[in-house]
Amino acid sequence: MKNARSALVAFLVLLTTAATPPPGPYDATPMTPAQLLERADHASGTLAAGSYTRTYTSDGGGLHTDAVTKISGDDRETVEHTGPFTTASGSFHGQQWRQNENGVVIVQTGFHDTADPDANALSHADSTALQVLGITRDAPQQYVLQVAPSGGPRELRYYDSQTYLLNRTEITGRDGRTRVWTFSRYRPVFGELIPYTVRYTDGRAANDTVTQITSFTASPVQIAGIPPSRKLLDASQGKPIAIPARFVFDGIIVPVKIGGGTYNFMLDSGSDGLGLSPRIAAELGFKRYGLSKGDIVGQFDISQTIVPELSIGDLRLNNVAFNVLPIDKPEDSEHIVGVLGFDFWSSAIVGIDFKNKTVTLYPANTSPPDAGSLSAMPIALDDGVPRAPASIEGVQGYFLLDTGSPATILYRHYFTQLRSKTPMEGMLETMWVGGNVDMAGYIVNDFAMGSAQFKHASVAVPPETSLEDPDYDGIIGRNIMEYYTMYFDYEGHAVYLKPNV
Repeated sequence: MKNARSALVAFLVLLTTAATPPPGPYDATPMTPAQLLERADHASGTLAAGSYTRTYTSDGGGLHTDAVTKISGDDRETVEHTGPFTTASGSFHGQQWRQNENGVVIVQTGFHDTADPDANALSHADSTALQVLGITRDAPQQYVLQVAPSGGPRELRYYDSQTYLLNRTEITGRDGRTRVWTFSRYRPVFGELIPYTVRYTDGRAANDTVTQITSFTASPVQIAGIPPSRKLLDASQGKPIAIPARFVFDGIIVPVKIGGGTYNFMLDSGSDGLGLSPRIAAELGFKRYGLSKGDIVGQFDISQTIVPELSIGDLRLNNVAFNVLPIDKPEDSEHIVGVLGFDFWSSAIVGIDFKNKTVTLYPANTSPPDAGSLSAMPIALDDGVPRAPASIEGVQGYFLLDTGSPATILYRHYFTQLRSKTPMEGMLETMWVGGNVDMAGYIVNDFAMGSAQFKHASVAVPPETSLEDPDYDGIIGRNIMEYYTMYFDYEGHAVYLKPNV
């Protein structure tokens, strides 16, 4: 589960966009990608070294945001206020970070910056992935640069033929949906020309967003650094805390008490936040904020709410932000109506013993039991989910560790690199927020994750247009995890493995 609106606003702040009809046909031009990018860089200029304050607003998804960005040299800090929610992000001494609606801080590795095929292509003007398609015939005329690297989405960038400023960006994903950013009202600010208005659309009115800079001034600023992360759960007493849980086919089910009722929540490391079904939010009378469209396999509505009080075992949580999205399904015999994602996992070291079917919390600033004898595997949490290295047949990849998935899933861009794969009979149907997906099953050889080694492993492969994410090579599900006791240490950016014997 991804918080679509948070990701969208963050992207807008970085690029700053609009929705107008696409330009018409274009004519050939001798302009090369290197020439076009050089002129574009010269046209936009570079912000002079110094300290600045930028304020802006953003309207989209039924919500209004007021925000302030402080800039001091290479350090930046942005704080956004959206209704009752406050988020923040920044870079301090080269370290990127962001803070979500519940005050949980993610210290980022920046792997998207290095793994993004489009960004890598644009950083090398002589890349064969770049091509100037021509110049538009319609006024105002624009040079059209295509970015089409292997493994990345197709991107079209439109540069004004007179100013060489970027007017428009179109990115078409594997789902066939085109996301459009349009940049306007360029103004000079201390050596740089920047767009004061940016509009975004993906063809769905609920997601249309307008971001506008209201001021950009030179002023002394103080950036304190990376803020402390809020711990939703108090697991600091030094002793393990057992969490009630049932291990069933659908996942790890944790009973959560809200407003006098007890509800089944899934313990899901593959979720970047906390989730609650619209039905339960309505039954409990919780106010919902905003409305945008998400898309995982199929479309669904996303909004947010604040749960004033809930309890998990003996632990109490107050004033917790939740995403509201269609989690419960009529065919779900376990009656799952909520998700315990990143905000839960980041509060402690979460120990999961798949053999004995237990979940135990340990203080976040300690080491898991017998840490010296355990296999430690590094993880990145940039997206609020654990991304870990693993390999099959020696082909290195990076995978989402997902306790919410019964199967291990390989995306096709990784699957096609394997030499040996034996088809299994039948199809595997998996349930996602946006709908169900039929996947083909295979047996693969020599699966390795940390010190874990499997001669053979069963995997599922989705249709080519479903679920694909170029920065991940697939999902490691419970069919692999069940052979281990696993300790998820988000504060230490590691997962520890202990074979179940």
